[in-house]
Amino acid sequence: MTNTNKIWITIITGFLGSGKTTLLNTLLQHPEMTQAAVIVNEFGEIGLDYDLIERSDENVVELANGCLCCTVKSDLIDTLRDLYVQRNAGTIPHFDRVVIETTGIADPAPVLQLILTNPMIRNHYELDGVVTTVDAVNGASSLGRFPECVKQAAIADRLIITKSDLVLGMDHDEKIAELSHKLRELNPAANMVVRTAGKMDPTDLFGTGMFDPETKQIDFDSWLDPENYQSTGLGNPFFGESKPEEDAMDYYKSHGHTPEDDEAHHHHHHDESGIQTFCITREEPMSVEMLRMFLEGLSGEAGPDLLRVKGIINIVEEPDRPAVIQGAQQLFHSLELMDNWPSADRRTRIVFITRHIDQAYIEETLELIERVSARTVAAQAAAKNVPAISASLATQH
Repeated sequence: MTNTNKIWITIITGFLGSGKTTLLNTLLQHPEMTQAAVIVNEFGEIGLDYDLIERSDENVVELANGCLCCTVKSDLIDTLRDLYVQRNAGTIPHFDRVVIETTGIADPAPVLQLILTNPMIRNHYELDGVVTTVDAVNGASSLGRFPECVKQAAIADRLIITKSDLVLGMDHDEKIAELSHKLRELNPAANMVVRTAGKMDPTDLFGTGMFDPETKQIDFDSWLDPENYQSTGLGNPFFGESKPEEDAMDYYKSHGHTPEDDEAHHHHHHDESGIQTFCITREEPMSVEMLRMFLEGLSGEAGPDLLRVKGIINIVEEPDRPAVIQGAQQLFHSLELMDNWPSADRRTRIVFITRHIDQAYIEETLELIERVSARTVAAQAAAKNVPAISASLATQH
């Protein structure tokens, strides 16, 4: 089962100019960030107030409120390992959660994949959730132009609409409502909050996954929220929005290309995001072998386009203990069994966030695996009966 004594990880992502740095800067000074470690790309990007620094070394800064801020070393695995070792050795203050910042143009799926599947991380840490910031002023244009931005919003457990106070005009409320509506089309089940510049709270980051920090219980309903997932096939609802913000354009130009270069490389002027969100529900229990075949088949055939998969499974071998799966792209973490079902509903429910993969394909794959699994079980049963039949025939002669 999920060990609630592990250190909880929140991934915070958001496109350039979305307010991610402002969010982190505000939270680093918040008293409720005591016993939290924040991993950033560079200290200089955060702009730490040196009056608030208690002590520091090359990679770790301890703030006066007890919050730790550190930079990524050679890779994220080394950084998390070093933090855990120093925490246990007492060379840095105790922390019980980690916030990881991703870069503005990064695809968050590899970071999510790493946290879900790396053995060292899995032993000591547990994913809380993914939080994505979306700029109320320029977010729609970024989502309409940059695939990375669409992925960031699509896989989020919580969406924070930032800079709402900078939306000007009499139609302020309508603009926020339209952005919220389109984000809901892209990610139907993510919890969504609207914030003004500087008005952030640590609760915006925490408790976004299956574990409720208030009740100390597993909350499957809020984690999966399957009723909100429908197979819409809408692709990117932001496609065709206005030009991207200057920050994003400057970044692309500084790296030797522009979004127009990307469009020339692909097809011109149509939405290629292909993002879909849906939930597969199954009444009949699944054997562990059938589930393994299903996940391996999906990983092999469609891995890069499985942006995120999470679900609760009714396992034949453990009917009273639901199994939890999580995955990103080609990799899934090992099956985890919970102590008991959260309600009388024991159906299997698996949420998919995909790119260019529709619900029908997933359902057809599951049906195929079910037939193969049934034939395998029948063949194994028949093989076990062969010695008994042979022995019976021998006695008759």
